[in-house]
Amino acid sequence: MTRTTRPALTVVVPTVAAALAVAVLAGCTTTLPGSAAADPAPTPTEGPGSDPVAWADRLCGAVMSFAVPATTPPALAPSADLPTVQRTVSDYLGTVLHGVQQGRDQLTAIGRSPVQGGNEAVGRAQSALEFLEQDFTGAKTTVDAADPGNPESVMAALTQAQSTFDAITPPNPLADLSATPRLQRAAERATQCQQLSALSATAPR
Repeated sequence: MTRTTRPALTVVVPTVAAALAVAVLAGCTTTLPGSAAADPAPTPTEGPGSDPVAWADRLCGAVMSFAVPATTPPALAPSADLPTVQRTVSDYLGTVLHGVQQGRDQLTAIGRSPVQGGNEAVGRAQSALEFLEQDFTGAKTTVDAADPGNPESVMAALTQAQSTFDAITPPNPLADLSATPRLQRAAERATQCQQLSALSATAPR
C-alpha cells in the first residue's frame, strides 16, 4: 500500500458513518416537546383501550434499535492498515445490520395499535427496515469480499457501501405518529420517541 493511499482509506470509515447518520435521521426531524414520564402498565396490552403511550414507545424503540448503532461511527486510528480498515467497516455494517434485525423483530411483536392509523405506521416502518436489511447485507458482503491486499478493491467496496448509505430511505415513525393527533400526543410522552427526536437533533448536518 502506498503512502498516498493510506490517508484516504483511514478517513473513509468516519466519513461513511457521518453520511449514514444524516441519511438515517433525515426523516426523523419532528421535534417532540414534553418530558419523559412513567406510564402505568397498559390494560389491555394492545388494540383499542390499551395505552397509546406504551405502544408509541415500542414503535420508536424498534427504530432506535437501528438508529443508535447506525449513527455511532467506529473509531479508527490514522495509522490503521488496510485490513484493519476493511475489518472495521465490516464490523460496523454487521452491528447496524443486527440492529435492523432487532428492530424488525420488535415490530413483529408490537401488537395492534390502540388508535386508527397506527398499524399503517408499523407497516411502513417494517417495510423500510426490510429494505435496509437487504441493503446492509449486500454492502457487508461486498466489503467482506474485497481483497485486503488490493487497495483499489477495498476502495471500490467502500465506495459502493457509501452509495448504499446515500440511497437509503429510513423509517420515519415520528412523522407517521404526528399524522394522528392522539398518537402525536402519545409520542410526546413516550421515552423512546423523545430519545429518537433527540438523536435527530444531534445528528451531523
